[in-house]
Amino acid sequence: MININVTDIYPGMLVFLRASGMFLVMPVFSGTMIPNTVRIAIAAVLAYTLAPLFGDFGGMPTHWFPFVLQVMHEILTGLLLGFAVRFLLYALEMAGQIIAVQIGLSMSSNIDPITRTSATPPSTMLFSFGTVLFLVTGSYQYCLVAFRRSFDIFPPRAGFAPTSLDVVLAQSGKIFLLAIQIGAPLLAISFLVNMCFSVLGRAAPSLNVFVLSFPVQILAGLTVFAMTLGLTVQYILRDMQQLPEIMLRFLR
Repeated sequence: MININVTDIYPGMLVFLRASGMFLVMPVFSGTMIPNTVRIAIAAVLAYTLAPLFGDFGGMPTHWFPFVLQVMHEILTGLLLGFAVRFLLYALEMAGQIIAVQIGLSMSSNIDPITRTSATPPSTMLFSFGTVLFLVTGSYQYCLVAFRRSFDIFPPRAGFAPTSLDVVLAQSGKIFLLAIQIGAPLLAISFLVNMCFSVLGRAAPSLNVFVLSFPVQILAGLTVFAMTLGLTVQYILRDMQQLPEIMLRFLR
């Protein structure tokens, strides 16, 4: 019979809880295409690999209340690490909504194959595009390295600094900034198309400019969107390079 001592698995359990919280919201790992068993297995592998590097984290609490607080602490820490990465895809989804409204595709919603939620075509495209870049550029590897470093700068018994909330709020505000930066060319072309058809409506009142403007707006919007895709990639890669640092700043 094999006897398992709880104090022996306590360090691995803390790593597992932090990794599980991170994978709940982290891009790719939190997608519905990855089964829960696979996600749990990845967290278990991280716990088995990293736990021997950190020692016993000061020992296991002797009372159940500090133990529960420790569990909640690690899950919350993992969620913060995951949200630091997830904010980038939130910005891409918002940019897709802005683009869809400006070019007239806001009503043509479909089911996002990754999140299984209703989304417009531009939102689905940008979300999938950001996910592919997250994998192709190897950003997920640097995020896992930041996860390992999080135990050095924020061990299980560390307390959250008051400035952490300021960092989280500032980073969440950058969601709107990135969304506007990506959608700005579409906002400009939509304004120009609407202004041109407003002048045309004044010059030729017999024309139904409201109906005529839809295909022109869609064609002009898709053209500009394709032309500015390289600029969008630069914005995404710029923020992806900062993800590991942002993950650690959330905890300091």
